[in-house]
Amino acid sequence: MVPTANIDWVWTMNRKFPSDMVQGHEAIEELMQALEESAWEGRDLFHVRTAVEEGVVNAVEHGNMRNLDKFVRLDFRVSPSLCYIQITDEGQGFCRAELKDCTDDEFVDKPRGRGVHLIEQLMSETSYNERGNQLTMLRKRHDPKLAIAEE
Repeated sequence: MVPTANIDWVWTMNRKFPSDMVQGHEAIEELMQALEESAWEGRDLFHVRTAVEEGVVNAVEHGNMRNLDKFVRLDFRVSPSLCYIQITDEGQGFCRAELKDCTDDEFVDKPRGRGVHLIEQLMSETSYNERGNQLTMLRKRHDPKLAIAEE
């Protein structure tokens, strides 16, 4: 993961909320506004929004099992060139290496099970803590690794 200690963040948010998506969506909207105010646009905004939505939903639904006595913690940071997102739930966690490959044929007709893969495709870097209840994501603005070839 790119070192973030020496970055001049123009906006940060540290928030804790019960396992309810209403407050999660409010925090995501604040993040998106901060990105727009830092001149992020287009594909970069879309990728961050999609990845952070998936991450927060996973924390609320799969991590905390929608238990309102458990909390989700968010650490969002924005600079003109980087977006840092850390999402932590109070669940048991999971082992990323044990997830099945959602691109296998067995997943074609299944409506769920693609979120982790999607996040990894949309963000510049992703990692999970050892317990598997904390997701850290980094998106580099205009990351050439994530550019889609023009037709």
